Amino acid sequence: MQALPTPLDTSALTDRLRRRDVRRLWRELLAEHPDARDVGGALRRFVLAVPTFGLPLGILAFATALTSEISEGGDDALMSVLVISVLGGLTIGVGVLCAWVWFRLRRRRPRKRVLVRLMRFAAANGMEFRPGPAGAHRRLPLRRRGSLNVHRVLRTPGDRGVEFANYEIMNKRSGVTTPQFGGYCALRLPTALPNILLQSEDGPARPLTLSGVPRDSQRLSLEGDFDRYFQLYCPEGYERDALYLFTPDVMARLVENVRGLDVEIVDDWMLLLSIRDLVTDRADRWLALAAAVDALDDRIERWGRWRDERIAHGEAVPTPGDHAARDSATVAEAGRRLRTAWGVGTVLVLAAMAVGAVVLGIAISMR
Repeated sequence: MQALPTPLDTSALTDRLRRRDVRRLWRELLAEHPDARDVGGALRRFVLAVPTFGLPLGILAFATALTSEISEGGDDALMSVLVISVLGGLTIGVGVLCAWVWFRLRRRRPRKRVLVRLMRFAAANGMEFRPGPAGAHRRLPLRRRGSLNVHRVLRTPGDRGVEFANYEIMNKRSGVTTPQFGGYCALRLPTALPNILLQSEDGPARPLTLSGVPRDSQRLSLEGDFDRYFQLYCPEGYERDALYLFTPDVMARLVENVRGLDVEIVDDWMLLLSIRDLVTDRADRWLALAAAVDALDDRIERWGRWRDERIAHGEAVPTPGDHAARDSATVAEAGRRLRTAWGVGTVLVLAAMAVGAVVLGIAISMR
């Protein structure tokens, strides 16, 4: 793996920049990356701003209609109140969702000073920089979880370079545990490994999204007090392999350097994931990320010695033309992906839709 330079030079993120320097460097950035203006993102923000700023008016109209119906009374007042409540609740829910997406997109709008700082930071540390929106590495596992857009991509050179980016997953596939928005650090592994997920216990609060959750039957309790910091999930039957990979010394490094980030192994990739944007112009966050990568660097090389006993004992491996074989031929099929269940967000949405359908059906039948 191509490690980050040590020590990491963060002076470009903190040095004072004059306005004329920002304008000059911005023109240079646009000449190389015309998509840095993110015209499509600006259009999406404009469209989402309509329901976002109309949300207070919608709440007021809903409250007014509800109050009026209650004050008028009548034989069908109860049913009218129920119908207004269901329709109003669904409308407000959609408005809140639009407001959340608009807020995340707004935070990612192309700010000249931030992008210029990141461009200089990448150059000072020998990394490639793409402001985005752009496509991620063609083999990155996140690409198979939906339509993936990445922003502010920094990557060290080489086939096994480390990649940092902020991502957005649109049209997510069912059962995906990754939130729609976030940031990642992607590290290539010397060999494919079982799908193992360590969910951080002390990171930022997870949003109530439609993301799936790993099934509890795959949770593996760790020795010591590591369960206070991470919940480890591995495919059933791979518990011994997970303990071989995540030994106490590795977990101690994770607790010390990678707290607040989820860690997921998928095929021959390790992903450090956060619901927050990881690529920012804050020097302290970059130093923390560099420490996390350095803590895992030598251990990742040792993981190249792992072998799946199931394949060694004669389990069939997919043919070379199979997509799965290209990424995970060294892992038996049972270990390639965690099994997932519906998350709380999905259950609540389905429950709300069911209640709404029942109430509207009753209302129509009584008309």
